[in-house]
Amino acid sequence: MSWGLANLWQEGKEGGYAVRHGRKPVNDFGRPLRNEEKSQPTGDRPNFFEKAFPCLFPFGKGGIEDDRPVSVDFRNHVKWALRYHDRRFRKHETFPFVAFGIAQRRQALLSARIQMRRKTFEADARLMSTITAEKLQQAQREEEHGEPISDPAVRLLRAHIHATAGRIMGSDSSRYRLRSQIWSTAIYLNPPSLWVTINPCDLHDPIAQIFAGEQINLDDFIATAGPCKDKRAQNIAADPYAAAKFFHFIIQTILCTLFQVTTTGFQVKSGMGVLGRVAAYFGTVESQGRGSLHLHLLLWLMHAPTADEIRELLKTEEFRQRVVAYIRANLRAYVPGLDSLQDVKAIPNETEIAYSRPPNPNAPDYKDQLISFERRVARAKQVHTCAVRRCLVPDKEGHLKCKRKAPFQHAAEDFVTEVGKWGQKRLYEYMNGWIPAILTDVTMTANS
Repeated sequence: MSWGLANLWQEGKEGGYAVRHGRKPVNDFGRPLRNEEKSQPTGDRPNFFEKAFPCLFPFGKGGIEDDRPVSVDFRNHVKWALRYHDRRFRKHETFPFVAFGIAQRRQALLSARIQMRRKTFEADARLMSTITAEKLQQAQREEEHGEPISDPAVRLLRAHIHATAGRIMGSDSSRYRLRSQIWSTAIYLNPPSLWVTINPCDLHDPIAQIFAGEQINLDDFIATAGPCKDKRAQNIAADPYAAAKFFHFIIQTILCTLFQVTTTGFQVKSGMGVLGRVAAYFGTVESQGRGSLHLHLLLWLMHAPTADEIRELLKTEEFRQRVVAYIRANLRAYVPGLDSLQDVKAIPNETEIAYSRPPNPNAPDYKDQLISFERRVARAKQVHTCAVRRCLVPDKEGHLKCKRKAPFQHAAEDFVTEVGKWGQKRLYEYMNGWIPAILTDVTMTANS
């Protein structure tokens, strides 16, 4: 009672809040219940989601993993909450992060349990118990010098850590596991044909605004109507779930429509897309500094030659011309009007160009509109600007250098050499490369 009275207003002013901390840690690992909890009547067991988020569960009922006639697991209940119609769960400041943290800890616990159930774990544990601080420091020095770790106990510990963390989303070990999948795919299907970065513009895209709750008529779209640029940015910042949903929708649309790749629960089908027929693809999602998502994608094209065959084919003029024709049709770093810095500055930088629709293919002057639209989008999205904390990093001598290797190579025409070096036509050295079909149809950054 004294803790409750301490939180009352004094003289009509809201003061600080006194919080009494419990002596027992909160169990956030879900079912199965402890023995003392099993003996409690249904409905008497505490649900900490209801207590931690009273604004989300105003009646004190319906919390995540609450007792109910039909059990709903943690993951599906969180998904349901993030899709709730009034958007209060997805727009809450901490709920998505708390739910993600609990899910990640449960993955770690399950992964550790799998490791501990191995038949060799007891013998491994006895060996790892011999590890001392001096052995770990020695292993650190060996790794810093690029030498293999000499102590078998430390090597075993690292193997267990990688195996455990490899099943946890977002961990470094999970990235190592993805790398091994890429290598195995390359061994099975030869080296990948293309590396693509797809970076949707979620701040101004009208589809992203629809996911965020805005009412926009895409059939009769008017760029001057609807929310202003500040409001669009606020909508995305306040609803990260809508931004992630938009990203997933756009990537799925590109795969299905432009690349002609259809994925079901049992198989993957591919047809002839804008880049050819895809034999396999591998993509990983990253977040930028401001939190928006982008995709790094490796593509394996059907009937592509092996590495040894490519080495021999590149010596022939006919094959090199075929590669140049493919580059000219699908990969670009130049359009008329982007010849120099002066030309680029002469074109207005339309930072909100994503809040638009691509040219109508049924228009009589569609080709002219498409070239003009591609020039505008390339000017707004593909000009590389070096800046500290963005791409400039110090080298071994302390000099700042662009990690994107800008300025890029100047080339009067698309080319490929006998040793496999290739490039697009690029007259202005600070133009990123792009895929025209993705850049103009989806209005985004698409590096190749």
